[in-house]
Amino acid sequence: MVNGYKSDYKLETKFHEYRDIREMVKDSAERFSDKVAFVTKVKEKKDGVKETHYINTTYKDFYDEICYLGTALTKLGHQGKRIGVIGENSYYWVLSYFATVCGLGVVVPLDKMLQKEEISGLINRGEVSVIFCDKKTGPMLKELLDESSTCLETIYGIDFVPENSKSVKELLDEGRALMENGDRNYIDAEIDRDAMNFLLFTSGTTQASKAVMLCHRNICSITYYMDCEELFFPDDVAMLFVPLHHVFGMGGLMVFITQGIKNVFCDGLKYISANFQEYGVSVMMTVPLLLENLYRKVWKGIDKEGMRSKVETALKICDISEKFGIYLRRRLFKSIIDKMGGRMRFFINGAAALDPIVEKGLNDFGILTVSGYGLTETSPTLASGTYRYLKAGSVGKGMPHVELKIDDPDEEGIGELIARGDNVMLGYYKDQESTDAVIKDGWFHTGDLAYFDKDDYLWITGRKKNVIVMKNGKNVFPEEIETLVNLLPYVSESMLFPRNKANDVVLWLKVVYDQEYMKEEGLSLEEVEKLFEEDLEKINDSMPAYKMVKKYYLSDKPTIKTTTLKTKRTQELEVIQKELEERGL
Repeated sequence: MVNGYKSDYKLETKFHEYRDIREMVKDSAERFSDKVAFVTKVKEKKDGVKETHYINTTYKDFYDEICYLGTALTKLGHQGKRIGVIGENSYYWVLSYFATVCGLGVVVPLDKMLQKEEISGLINRGEVSVIFCDKKTGPMLKELLDESSTCLETIYGIDFVPENSKSVKELLDEGRALMENGDRNYIDAEIDRDAMNFLLFTSGTTQASKAVMLCHRNICSITYYMDCEELFFPDDVAMLFVPLHHVFGMGGLMVFITQGIKNVFCDGLKYISANFQEYGVSVMMTVPLLLENLYRKVWKGIDKEGMRSKVETALKICDISEKFGIYLRRRLFKSIIDKMGGRMRFFINGAAALDPIVEKGLNDFGILTVSGYGLTETSPTLASGTYRYLKAGSVGKGMPHVELKIDDPDEEGIGELIARGDNVMLGYYKDQESTDAVIKDGWFHTGDLAYFDKDDYLWITGRKKNVIVMKNGKNVFPEEIETLVNLLPYVSESMLFPRNKANDVVLWLKVVYDQEYMKEEGLSLEEVEKLFEEDLEKINDSMPAYKMVKKYYLSDKPTIKTTTLKTKRTQELEVIQKELEERGL
């Protein structure tokens, strides 16, 4: 037994790689026909009374509605078009995405958090002529359409009826009628598994976003590899928390579909605990910020109830019992799991590095928590922890059928991670120069520095472009120091950056303090500053001289982030420079 599970479920014998997404969804519709695929919550007011009800969409319904929507859009002349999707995660958002790639055209998912000017630019770069949007993004898209400043021609509403257009619901009714009259143009449309069907924009944390071209082969290959490694059960319920325009979020959904899992939608960050309870959530693709906050709250509750010594004793008992093959964690920590809805068993972390203490801590409480690593360009997963491969701080082992190696390693074995496999992108859209810069001799150069340990676990040390080169030629990886600083309970986040001083490079740190923690603990800014000086001294004492942080400043301004909560370092440096000037530093 490993981490409460059998040592090997032989998952590779239970799954196969699909030719394309349509075949994948059709197979799930046949295998899981009447099983619920998606749950949609609907809130209404009747006679002044608020009512909530739920719409259950089965796997058969899902496939049928993909065909209805695709048929209607084909009849309207949208075959072969670039079709955008933007808005909150929802069933009709998913339906619009899948209808596009299952025989219609190229899907271009867009980040709802971007500003109008950015959306306008992406629409033009992606040559998007048709877009599905929700009520929140609708007014902005209507403005762009009226201004004729983009190549946008048609807007369809995900959850509303746009002016002079149609909603998804209306299109579904039209498509159903067409199919009942024998229209097979959509369902018989050929899908070229090696042609671009997905055009995804990277989050652009260090530079302008790039348009990544992916095909069905890319997505289907990595979905199969994940099926062979990650453990799911028929009664799992997955919450779709990560934005689905992001390949990490959509990649998770693809896997859930092949497994016949029920998928539910999150009402928002502050409702997560309630949603856990409401739906009996057991599985979730997530990001570090959520897990780290969740873990802090767990221990805060433990301390509030005066249970720390009992919990620590229980953890020791679990460690000892497992030496004899007895797994007690979910039983002994049932009260903790109950606060997460009672069924939570599996967190898959991605998008950024998770604090190793949090990863180990959640696993210690009996909730399988793994970290994965990947990029939009690799569809996305290159490596991941699994139920049998867990080592906190690492990103697990390489995916099966994906080749990984370290290019030009230094004396510590650290070098750029490069990858080769069916999951690697076709290239950057209309940008051969950038494509050639990252794909060389068939290998994709990730831009991330990493090493493999003696057990073949992969460790990411930082972005190649983020590395700070000191005057003595030594390399400093910001993420290494930031991880240590972010462990401090009164720190929300931090960012390391260099400043030149005479003939030297000085390491500075922006420290964003946790205002909620300070309020709860009754700490003043002066007290936090004193605490941090003491803690920074301890951190510096654990570092070689060239890695020591010499200067810092406290701030209440969070760093600029992508939708998946990664700091946009280039843009943040501009903010930092302004803050330093304002403070005369």
